[in-house]
Amino acid sequence: MSSSEVAGAVVNDPRLVFHPASHRYELDGRALPSVTAILQAAGVADFSAPWFTEDVLARGQYVHQAIALDAEGALDDDTLDPQLVPYVTGWRAFLAETGFEIEYWEQRICDPMLGYAGTLDGILTHPSTRKRTLIDVKRGYYASAGPQTAAYKRLALALYNPLVAMDRAVVELPGDGRYRFHSLTDREDEAVFLAALRITNWRRIHGHRD
Repeated sequence: MSSSEVAGAVVNDPRLVFHPASHRYELDGRALPSVTAILQAAGVADFSAPWFTEDVLARGQYVHQAIALDAEGALDDDTLDPQLVPYVTGWRAFLAETGFEIEYWEQRICDPMLGYAGTLDGILTHPSTRKRTLIDVKRGYYASAGPQTAAYKRLALALYNPLVAMDRAVVELPGDGRYRFHSLTDREDEAVFLAALRITNWRRIHGHRD
């Protein structure tokens, strides 16, 4: 990514509004599709599988909310839903065993030039190397996480001047008190996302309706 592209990103700006119902963002009234919506529209990610129910979505949202509170040091364990305890336990085990430290959490960012937006889960640093890793917390791991995190990484680099090296990974929390760490290294991931973005924009311009 060039420095001009980084400079063009908008980070945690009150003008950037997220609409959960449609999973879309708006910047000054201009609609911007989310990273996940782009991948779904292009067929890279599939959220229409029979098992991908509203209950599954809701559970995922609750897990993310609990992890976000824990990352901020604001989680009250005494009031935590027992069903969420194994996920928080897995998350805490991940931090304790790997030594990662949280640098940024839940950053809402968009790229007006390319026309997309997203909310990063976290950017972590390791105390021994100080190397940064962009992570996405998931209850399950799927191949679409590669292009998804590549898209987030393009946005995340706007947080740094000068630019920094950054790895990508998924922290999978299966709900059994453990975690799985998936390092994402496929160099094609960014190209796949950009192709999905072009397809999504083409469908929008030509009035395609699913």
